[in-house]
Amino acid sequence: MLNRLSRFFLRSVLLLAVLSVALFFLITSKPVSSQRTIEASDVTTAQRVLSDTVQHLAQHSGNIKLVFEQKQLDALMNVASYALPQVEFSGVLSPFGVALHGQANLPLSWPRRSVQMSCLFMPSDKGFAIEHCKLGVITLPGWIANPLLRLMVRSVIAEPADQQLLALFARGELINNRLHFEAANASQIKLNLHPQIHRPFSFGSVQGAAAADIEFYLQQLKQLQRQHRRERRLAFFAHQLLQVAANRADNSDLETEYKNALWALAVAFASKRFIYYANPDVKLHQVPNMPPMLLNGRRDLTLHFLYSAVLQMLGNTQLSQQIGNLKEIMDADRDSGGSGFSFVDLAADRAGTHFAEHLPSITPQQLNRFNSLTFEQAIMPPTQDLPEGLTEQQLQQQLGGYNGAGFKQLEQEITGRINALKLYNSQ
Repeated sequence: MLNRLSRFFLRSVLLLAVLSVALFFLITSKPVSSQRTIEASDVTTAQRVLSDTVQHLAQHSGNIKLVFEQKQLDALMNVASYALPQVEFSGVLSPFGVALHGQANLPLSWPRRSVQMSCLFMPSDKGFAIEHCKLGVITLPGWIANPLLRLMVRSVIAEPADQQLLALFARGELINNRLHFEAANASQIKLNLHPQIHRPFSFGSVQGAAAADIEFYLQQLKQLQRQHRRERRLAFFAHQLLQVAANRADNSDLETEYKNALWALAVAFASKRFIYYANPDVKLHQVPNMPPMLLNGRRDLTLHFLYSAVLQMLGNTQLSQQIGNLKEIMDADRDSGGSGFSFVDLAADRAGTHFAEHLPSITPQQLNRFNSLTFEQAIMPPTQDLPEGLTEQQLQQQLGGYNGAGFKQLEQEITGRINALKLYNSQ
């Protein structure tokens, strides 16, 4: 009996392994390399499309008319591909439909494979919808793909905007190689993320906040600001708050206390709206008003530092760095009012990302090595010699563009300076 069960189990395992390998090669293929590059105009166009769309949907006029053309779609795909370097997106508008394609390269040294995903959107008797999708060589018909799309929208967008958005999407039409979404006498659509998006994923039934004790640290900042009314250095408040966290960690986890403190710094000195991500149970009006803070004597560097720290806590280091790059690439578009590409801003982005990533490993003893004056030099690298205000043409001529050797060399220089900061070295 045992031998029979053993043979059955072995056959089942072998069959499952064979099916897994077959499925792997059905949905993957050899990567197709592309020479597409990002330009400042792509970032500017994508930002304008997204901003104008959100504002137009929320207006009170009652008439919605959104029109998208190939140039705008290309910009959105280029920005998405740059933000997620392991994934490449593309899209084509035609008189017959809209084809979207994505290629995700798998992190395998061998075999080199990528997952190919494409969907074709077309008008039909039931409205504008997915005609079919393909995952590798496997075809997903519309009756499977469309419910998945609706489920995804409902899981990301809060009610009632999710239903309104799906209803508007179904009214899509292709006119002169442009994609139109029009609705007369429509209610305004206020796009808000679903509340569950603000909470970290949990396997249990109870989901906690990213910073459960953020109220305590916000009050600590408020008291510090009252005691030091003329103080405007981010490093001063960061050092003081982290020391509070280290002392409080006697009865709890040090990493948790550090995270609570960092979220409080971001909510207080970058954007109050970060409270929705830190702890949605805390209301916006409960966040104390704080004066703007300076990093290396500049307000903008404080925002770069803290926004990047938040992006790292919400996502990952690579995504945080890519978003920081996109902001600077957009600034390089002087024709759209940009201030120029700044490697100083980029250094603040990378410093904030590094700070959030390595904060859990910093010991109270390391914190005590610094005071309110030296802590700024411990979290922010020297930037006096880094170029600022570069146009896209200057970037191309002087550094070889965004993928040029000069650009990469400056990125490596910034990384080296951050790695050398004394806060991250035990000696």
